[in-house]
Amino acid sequence: MKNRTMKKIITLCTALLCAAGLTACGGSAQSGSQASQAAEGDTSLKAELMLYTSEPEELIAQMIDVFNETYPDITIEYNRAGTGKITAQLDTELLTGSTDANILWFADIGYMNDLDEKGMIEHYVSPGTASVDPQYLYKDGLGGEVRLIYNIIAYNTNEIKTAPQDWKDVLTEEYKNSFAIADPNISGGSATALVVQTEYPDKVGWDWYAALSENGMKFETANGELQTKVSNGEYAGVEIVDFMARTAKAEGSPVDVCYPASGSILVPTPICLMNNMDEAQLAAAKAFIDWCYTKEGQELMVSQQYIPVVEGVAGPEGAPKAAEITTLPFDLDYYIAHKSEIITQFTELYGGAQQ
Repeated sequence: MKNRTMKKIITLCTALLCAAGLTACGGSAQSGSQASQAAEGDTSLKAELMLYTSEPEELIAQMIDVFNETYPDITIEYNRAGTGKITAQLDTELLTGSTDANILWFADIGYMNDLDEKGMIEHYVSPGTASVDPQYLYKDGLGGEVRLIYNIIAYNTNEIKTAPQDWKDVLTEEYKNSFAIADPNISGGSATALVVQTEYPDKVGWDWYAALSENGMKFETANGELQTKVSNGEYAGVEIVDFMARTAKAEGSPVDVCYPASGSILVPTPICLMNNMDEAQLAAAKAFIDWCYTKEGQELMVSQQYIPVVEGVAGPEGAPKAAEITTLPFDLDYYIAHKSEIITQFTELYGGAQQ
């Protein structure tokens, strides 16, 4: 296996991009003893692992570097792309009977559930989850959130003088031809938002998307592009994952964040383990998950503008606590049953970034 630093960016080949078309292309505080149990793993563990992820390149690289300060002999290479492209690659690889992926971390819990039903997921519940709200832990060890992200509204404060309060507030003349979303065929966060929003017509629904389209809705392929373009004023507003909006604001851009009153969308992004690892790899993969729930791991993610999942860890400056955020309920069974048809319907109606 090549050194991780030589594989930080893995470009998916044209055949895999074509394959994308086949798949539609966030109790009590954790005690000191519990925290130490999660942190006191075998730091002599040695293994090579492959992570398939949609996490931002620079953030996942930083996370692995800090993890390696404690576990220097666990090498984690990674394949990073948008959720839609990652799942398309996995589909293609699994047709051959195997995949290089050992750890999955992207925004499609329905896809992970499908793999679980096929017997491909290694269930694991970290001791570090002792104080994590059970709603953020899925199917008895399928996977769990290690930090929380939400789809929300970000807006440029130079362009928008009256802060939006809810989804309907971006349907005005101020946002005409200047509000963008990530293509749900590519972005897992956007796909999750679409499915959840259209499930609740009294809150958002298809009517919101129709009105947004009438007002000149724009598309980008990824949240990073939305962050850049709302920061520089190309867009007055965007639907985006909250940590990217906070990052832009912390870096000095004229950007602010709105958690819509009728409900933000919690985007499930659990870390899951494939059951294709030998004993040494599995021990190393579990150590990685355990580390994510330690104080060090949680504080690193807070520094990356994520909302922490472990009780007793302070969140990013200015960010609400998870309990303070109103969300539209996420129904996993509904998501699994309807995601594909909803994205197909959306694409037929409104196109996307690649059309």
